[in-house]
Amino acid sequence: MPLAQVLSPLIPAGLARGSVVSVEGSTSLMVALAARASHEGSWSAIVGMPAVGVVAAARRGLDLSKLVLVPHPGTQVVEVAGACVDGMDVTLLGARLALSDADRRRLMSRARERGSVIIASGPWSGAHLRLVVEHSAWRGLGAGEGRLRERDLTVAVTSRREGATRRVRIVLDADTSGLRHGAARVAEEVA
Repeated sequence: MPLAQVLSPLIPAGLARGSVVSVEGSTSLMVALAARASHEGSWSAIVGMPAVGVVAAARRGLDLSKLVLVPHPGTQVVEVAGACVDGMDVTLLGARLALSDADRRRLMSRARERGSVIIASGPWSGAHLRLVVEHSAWRGLGAGEGRLRERDLTVAVTSRREGATRRVRIVLDADTSGLRHGAARVAEEVA
């Protein structure tokens, strides 16, 4: 499944169907990983992540008409997660879900059989890909004025296939709208 261009250095081939991606340290990165596939028609589910709402999902690029939100799956977490993995292209799972190692193995197996992708918050034993945000820094604020415009993330990427860990720096949440308007103004003033 395709990724936004800014994320391609993390996973150059895109999200592999039937895989599990473990993300530690950034809910925004998790949602961003699913955004392009969602935009291109894939169905997505967010399970056990009550802090992620429709506004955040839409801002991150998810198609709300193809999104299922289950913020509190309760005691039916295994059944809910299984149904989402079975019926959705991409399923995001929160870190605090009560899933045993056996539950996780069964979900991985279902994802492989169905050709869906699981993006899990926090460590996941046997994940095909592990992304750990080691550093995050926001830019854009001046001395008490302005607004946050972009965030630099340094992500450690470990793949079961490659073995070695590599570090990638990406810019997430880049807001170039102010720069574009400013550049247009400067061009108009100079001309």
